Amino acid sequence: MEGTVTVGCGEFTAVEVLAEFCRQYREKYPLVQIAIHTATADITYEMMNKGLVDVGLFMEPVNTEGLEYIRITDSDHWVVGLRPDDPLVKKDFIEKEDLIDKPLILPERTGARSLLANWFGKDFHRLHVAYTSNLGTNAGILASKGAGYPVSLEGAGRYWREDLLIQKRLYPESTSNTVVAWRRNIPNSPVVNKFIEEIKAFDGWKN
Repeated sequence: MEGTVTVGCGEFTAVEVLAEFCRQYREKYPLVQIAIHTATADITYEMMNKGLVDVGLFMEPVNTEGLEYIRITDSDHWVVGLRPDDPLVKKDFIEKEDLIDKPLILPERTGARSLLANWFGKDFHRLHVAYTSNLGTNAGILASKGAGYPVSLEGAGRYWREDLLIQKRLYPESTSNTVVAWRRNIPNSPVVNKFIEEIKAFDGWKN
């Protein structure tokens, strides 16, 4: 079997599970190319509806109308990115009082902002939101230069060098679910159908 499967996903920890799935899948089907498209959940969902993405990994909340999906619960933690010389690095966790007066870099996506608004509660209006960012990598670069404090999913930041950026989890703990999804009742190529079949059979999504 040969062909291409396009997978859309954001920068979050569940991509580690996707990587393991893809490795095992390509051991069985080495002629299949997997195209990874990194984007926010909203853009991935839009591309999926246009037929440009076959399978998507979404951080909830996300509209699942017309989709079949597998949910990975509590798959990612919310964290704050810190320079190694920041005094907050000495703390085990970051509390909302630590962030009230800091220049924050918050997610651009409305659903993610809503989750953070719930976490901050009545203090959300007091925040100094200096930047928004649709994905975490550029937010991390801003943070490493002292421009702000990104509040984001742990995700790709786990692979930053700790001499550039250190992540600290929020307290009280805040987690998000990930959804692995594909469109329901549409014609797919044989290679995409096989990919989805293997997704359903893969035990690694369970945590």
